Amino acid sequence: MNLLQLALSVSCMLATVTSVTLAATGPATSGEIPMRQVNVDVTRDRGALNRAFRFSIGSDRAIIHLRPEHQRDLRFLKQTCGFEYMRFHGLLNEEMHVVQQSATGEITYDWTNIDRVYDLLVRELQIRPIVELGFMPEPLASGKQTIFWWKGNVTAPRSYDQWGTLIEQLARHLTQRYGADEVRRWYFEVWNEPNLNGFWPAGQAEYFKLYETTARAIKRVDPQYRVGGPATAGYGWIKQTLDFCTQHDVPIDFIATHAYGAMEGFLDEHGKGHTMLAPAPMSVIDGLPGVLGDIQHSQWPALPVLVTEWGPSYSPRDPVHDSYFCAAWILHRLRRLPAGVLAMSYWTFSDQFEESGLPNKPFHGGFGLLTMQGLPKPAYFAYRFLNQLGDTELACTDENTWACRDAHGGVQLLLWDYHHPKQDQPNAQFFARDWQANSLPGVRINIANLPRSRTTAARDSMLADRPTPTCR
Repeated sequence: MNLLQLALSVSCMLATVTSVTLAATGPATSGEIPMRQVNVDVTRDRGALNRAFRFSIGSDRAIIHLRPEHQRDLRFLKQTCGFEYMRFHGLLNEEMHVVQQSATGEITYDWTNIDRVYDLLVRELQIRPIVELGFMPEPLASGKQTIFWWKGNVTAPRSYDQWGTLIEQLARHLTQRYGADEVRRWYFEVWNEPNLNGFWPAGQAEYFKLYETTARAIKRVDPQYRVGGPATAGYGWIKQTLDFCTQHDVPIDFIATHAYGAMEGFLDEHGKGHTMLAPAPMSVIDGLPGVLGDIQHSQWPALPVLVTEWGPSYSPRDPVHDSYFCAAWILHRLRRLPAGVLAMSYWTFSDQFEESGLPNKPFHGGFGLLTMQGLPKPAYFAYRFLNQLGDTELACTDENTWACRDAHGGVQLLLWDYHHPKQDQPNAQFFARDWQANSLPGVRINIANLPRSRTTAARDSMLADRPTPTCR
């Protein structure tokens, strides 16, 4: 057996060791601190790597994709992280000017801005949309209640016939522009977090009416188009949605839902809440077995799950998003993702995000992997490194390591250090502190059965050869 033993003096939160070329270095630590051991056997496959982390990424709202700085940063993210789909709010917002009503009451549609957004994504960047259908165009709305600085109307339609016609005509237009074969690979998601009054004050029964109207309108265009919901906060309404679709013979092709790792509630519209991280090290992930169980006991036991929003906090002004801790928090959960989850769509890719108003400074606690100016934050590197992993996952003895093999026989290892913090204050104060660095033990990597021709190691790390700050 050919055994390569590699000792790294890397005290880092996130590091990758790629064995496209491999070499050994001497031991990195001495004294009383035990060295972390990572054992990998190149011949022991765990199967295909679950790339739910790369399936999709979130963004602010549709209209922002017309700005050059947003397009610039999205190109960079596609190139380095490889995201395949994107989801955002506001496709039908009033600012998109999709629906007009004449003085005589005639309804007409203008697809210009939708075309500009989707042309960028689909034709230039090869990013397919998860089409969040919302919010309510003002000419169709039953009321005036809005949410966020950009005023998305959250009321039910005045006429469900008018809403259904809009959705059907939108689907027909997308088919004409991009072709049925392409649109069959998209996902149509009905609304956003209808279990929160801020997003849908009409209640559950009215949402099911909206869902049924929408699903049937899309299927009239092409029965193979994929439609799903309920896109709820906190894994809500899953069983009820499945029961409704069963009882009323309503089509459903996927389950969409959201989860965040923060306590206090589910919505912080103005970024002034007092969120704290949930203390459970498996927060977010611990709710997925229940979702999968509801699906398995339904009429559609194989429905895929798309978590179309997730992250450590639902607040757009939470410094946990800017912290080095965020990268390890993300990886710790993705590594433990159960089978059956197709997408974990991180919210969001950029701090160019205006739900609570225009950000006025960098590192303001925004959701993004990148700052407003396009500077990568620690969480970005989690996704960049994940994208460098090969397609075959290898057995590994360390639960905070991902070991993979690529098509050329190269072996990649992604390592991180995760310790859940013991908070004594809300995130706004706790993660704004200037934490002192703590030394961590080195890592000894033992790779068995590596081909002898591969004799050098390359390392790519976020923080390397220096103490790592840890909030314990």
